[in-house]
Amino acid sequence: MRPQNRRRPWSAGDVFNVVVYALLVLWALLALFPLYWMIKNSLEPNQLLSVWPPRLLPNWEALTLDNYGALLDRFPLPRWFYNSLLVAALRTVGAVFFGSLAGYAFAKLRFLGRETLFWILMFVLMLPAFVLIIPQYQIIRSFGWYDTYWALLIPGITGGVWSMFLMRQFMHGIPSELMESARIDGANEFTVFARVVAPLAAPGMAVLAIFQFIGNWNNFVWPLVVTSTSEMRTLPVGLGLLTSPRDTGQIVPVGEVMAGATIAALPMIIVFIFFQRYFLKGITIGAVKG
Repeated sequence: MRPQNRRRPWSAGDVFNVVVYALLVLWALLALFPLYWMIKNSLEPNQLLSVWPPRLLPNWEALTLDNYGALLDRFPLPRWFYNSLLVAALRTVGAVFFGSLAGYAFAKLRFLGRETLFWILMFVLMLPAFVLIIPQYQIIRSFGWYDTYWALLIPGITGGVWSMFLMRQFMHGIPSELMESARIDGANEFTVFARVVAPLAAPGMAVLAIFQFIGNWNNFVWPLVVTSTSEMRTLPVGLGLLTSPRDTGQIVPVGEVMAGATIAALPMIIVFIFFQRYFLKGITIGAVKG
């Protein structure tokens, strides 16, 4: 007779793993619940959203796109979407270009005062961003750029010190011998960067582009400060003002607000789904590089 297979008794490690996985699942459900609630409420009629207690599951028979249609009819949502996309895309391209050049200079070039300048920039990085809003606003006003695309684009087009720091940390891991070989072959510094460094730094540039695009897409304070007309608002600002009857001149139902929030979140969800592996890479850049 074959001996019966006996189950191995649970060890303390097995119990610990089950508890950890259960907590992770619970945390994931709690993190995704606001997203689910937003989409659910955007697809239900406003009459059902005032029911108490609220329904956790959607009323499948009552699901409709009326909230999206009403929002598009009453507000220039396509213009807000275009403004956000334009600003986020152009500022991301600028941040990758200038941040990569600056990061290359601080990581691989030798020049007088490099370390001193680098630590001065690190000190600037520690300053709260809101400290610079008033000086930047005054500069924008003096140039006559208020309520224009220039006001939305020019400040931050270089990506700031953070972009330089991220690319510097990544480029520290590129062997300097490759650049020296290119210089011996007669390549100038920009050719070395374009032909040797940039291809090797492409993963770091992708990480920078993702974080810059997300940050610029979600930016609320600066577009709110430098725009005043509805045509120049970005999507976060326009949606944020939907809850203010003083700004819209009307009371916007909750369902339409949720529909707008869903439209604003959709690009970020797509970016995360397709580029999620770069998010972890962005967290670990500089963790083991000097």
